[in-house]
Amino acid sequence: MSPSQRLKTLSNHLQRALKMKLLYPTSLHIDTKSLEGFSVELHPYDVTLPIPEPLIDAEFLVTWSNKATNLRDAASRMKNLRWIQSLAAGPNDVLGAGFDASRIAITTGSGLHDETVAEHTLGLLLNAARRFYEMRDYQSRGEWPGHLGGAQPDRAPGTFRTLKGANITIWGFGNIAKNLAPVLTALGANVTGVARSTGVRNGFEVVAEDRLQEILPKTDALVMILPGSASTNGALSAERLALLPNHAWVVNVGRGTSVDEDALLEALEKGSIGGAALDVFSAEPLPKESKLYAAPNLILSPHAAGGRPRGAEALIAYNLRRLLAGQELKNII
Repeated sequence: MSPSQRLKTLSNHLQRALKMKLLYPTSLHIDTKSLEGFSVELHPYDVTLPIPEPLIDAEFLVTWSNKATNLRDAASRMKNLRWIQSLAAGPNDVLGAGFDASRIAITTGSGLHDETVAEHTLGLLLNAARRFYEMRDYQSRGEWPGHLGGAQPDRAPGTFRTLKGANITIWGFGNIAKNLAPVLTALGANVTGVARSTGVRNGFEVVAEDRLQEILPKTDALVMILPGSASTNGALSAERLALLPNHAWVVNVGRGTSVDEDALLEALEKGSIGGAALDVFSAEPLPKESKLYAAPNLILSPHAAGGRPRGAEALIAYNLRRLLAGQELKNII
């Protein structure tokens, strides 16, 4: 038996002896069959309750939509933890709970939400272009919106009424954009990406942010998919909003803090932009007194773009396998 085989055998014996536990949340349907065969005990747990005492010695924890109080409780009581697999795109909830990232490997669910956010963004863009939101308003009043039906101009200059021929700018050209952009081009849109550095990503031109002054005046719809950070706070400022044509729409599915909401509200009320479709806000839930609820031509979506991690089992199994083998994990912070 070679040294590597002996090490692997020893590792397997230790894993069986230790009876390591992996806790998975019942807040999401997880096919546990794909997680079997790792010599690890699989235990479901309720994210709305503190981790029960018999499971507090677990080495591995999968999190999804856990209550903040219960995460903090787990951080203080789970002393044997070696790895946390969050199914959220970012680690903020885990880090905010107080887990020690210097002792515990923490991996995120980055990539699990790309398809769903891209799909939701497409829906918001079509809603804006085809004016479904306005039709719904008339329906709720029991009125027939005749002006929205019948013969309509196709691709009239100075309007956003179709994706065909529309100039769509995606600011924050990461994995979500890579899922969204091909669908938009299939429907006839012209897609330009904006990121920190210029280049070509998945066949799409991506320009640096210093070219926004040139790009925004030619934009029919601006899709914001920026991450939350100090550098992106208020990125879509009053000055940049003023560069958009008065028919252009703003769609934000990234972070609410990346848009100056006061400046956006003023632009909507003045009609200096065509409209906005927002899935994220600086404060969530959006306070009842917020003027955004009554803003003209605004589609409000309650942080609904993601929330459906796809491929969670594959990511958990991949990282569990690599962790047991002492290899680098995917999406580790």
